[in-house]
Amino acid sequence: MKSERSGSEVVQSLVPKAKVVKAFTIYGYENLEDPSYPACAVKPTMLFCGDDSTAKSQVASLITDVGFEPVDVGGLVQALHLEHMTLLWVRMVRAHGASPNLVWAALRR
Repeated sequence: MKSERSGSEVVQSLVPKAKVVKAFTIYGYENLEDPSYPACAVKPTMLFCGDDSTAKSQVASLITDVGFEPVDVGGLVQALHLEHMTLLWVRMVRAHGASPNLVWAALRR
């Protein structure tokens, strides 16, 4: 069955006054436990999304505090795409044996 709505959007619909921000879901626990990559000049990226700018700012600060580069990917409508990234990471790492230390990075010129 194809997903058309994210879990975050479902939560938002059930609790309309909540300020839902999707974050910290695109990796396994290994990267949350230790997000440092000393051999690289690039920080691992933590993608996040939500509809409330204040809540997103607070989450961005948390992301920075734990060692990731926060990248805002837009409104809560983007949460489904983050869920798909989670599934991709799980498939690559848990099912196909890639290193659990695999992270995404944002490279800019």
